[in-house]
Amino acid sequence: MKKEGDAENRSKGRLLVNKTSMRILVVDDEPDINTTLEKALEQNGFKVDSYECPLMALENFTPYYYDLAILDIKMPEMNGFSFYREIKKLDKNLRICFLTGGEMYYGVYSDIFSSLPANYFIRKPIGSEELIKRIDEIINNVTMQIGSK
Repeated sequence: MKKEGDAENRSKGRLLVNKTSMRILVVDDEPDINTTLEKALEQNGFKVDSYECPLMALENFTPYYYDLAILDIKMPEMNGFSFYREIKKLDKNLRICFLTGGEMYYGVYSDIFSSLPANYFIRKPIGSEELIKRIDEIINNVTMQIGSK
C-alpha cells in the first residue's frame, strides 16, 4: 500500500535508510527475468513492484514513491530509455539503472549514457548476489543526482 509520507519524503530528496522501506520499480518484458529480480530483491528486504509492460508501468507510476527503477533497455512497446525520459519528467529524484541482454547503442541516447555511471548499466544475466551489490551501490550513492545535467 502506498503511503503519502513515503512520497513526501522522496519528493524532498530524503532517502530512507531502512532497506525494508526501500521501494524498487522493475520493468522488463521478460516474465522470467521479472520474477527472478522481484524474488531476489524481496529476499533482500526491498519492496518491489514489477511490470512486463512499460506502458502499464508508466500509467501506474507514482512520482516520488520509488527509490530506484530497474529498466530493461529493449522492450517492445516502449524501450527503457524512452521510459526513463518519461518518468524523469515526473520524478527528478528517482535513481535508475538499466538492464541489457545485448549490446548498448549510444546514438540518440548519448545524453543518458553520459549522465549515468557505468555501474548503472547491468548486463543480463546477473546473479542475485551481484545484483544486490550493484543495487546497494546505486541506492547508497546519495550525493549523485541523476538527470540533473
